[in-house]
Amino acid sequence: MKHKLLFLPFLIAIVGLSMIGEKAPVQVISQAKADGPVVVELFTSQSCSSCPPADALLGELAKHVNVIALGCHVTYWDHLNWRDTLSRKFCTDRQRAYARQMGSKQVYTPQMVVNGAHQFIGSNRTEATRAIASSTVQPIKLERTDANTLTATLPALTGGPNLQTLWLMRTHSDHTQAIKSGENRGKTITYVNSVETLEQLGTWSGTAQTLSFALPKGGAENLSYVLIAQPQGFGGITAAGRL
Repeated sequence: MKHKLLFLPFLIAIVGLSMIGEKAPVQVISQAKADGPVVVELFTSQSCSSCPPADALLGELAKHVNVIALGCHVTYWDHLNWRDTLSRKFCTDRQRAYARQMGSKQVYTPQMVVNGAHQFIGSNRTEATRAIASSTVQPIKLERTDANTLTATLPALTGGPNLQTLWLMRTHSDHTQAIKSGENRGKTITYVNSVETLEQLGTWSGTAQTLSFALPKGGAENLSYVLIAQPQGFGGITAAGRL
């Protein structure tokens, strides 16, 4: 491990993985409150040998209708013999923003962040189940009004008006990758809901309103769009929607 930021967390991840016992019942995850979605972000890399179990868990979580599962592939592993074909600098920047907000000086993979507020080793099924079952955000309704336009119906935040940053993500539903070198050499892994683009749309006052905006250009088939609202300065997610 040459990357200083990863050394200690990597050791912690190994210990954490060895401590995870029996799988938590999958049905527990479906017990999350039905009054809002849950946003699960996995910071991962094709070059990380500890990441495939977390990638598989994200794939399971993505099957739940109330879970908005996002695979964000970081760039800081790309110097280790294999460049992640899905890595994006904005994923690295986003993970580091979470670290600052949570008072940590280090980042690691695999890391799962639920609703922008709860973080843990990304393959820890028990923690994922607990976080998802106990935390939701307010729903945003997304509709595609024409070929190039997306319309968002934003709720009134329960805590009252509060200035938020709106983030629009475009994701690809699945991507199967044969990895030819690096720590996962010889493996073929399917990644779900990998984030391809991230755009800061501007701010939202936290009051009920409807906004329309242009869709990101380009991209392949099987695309989805996710809109996330977070307080300015970065913090826990307050509202989210998916199309």
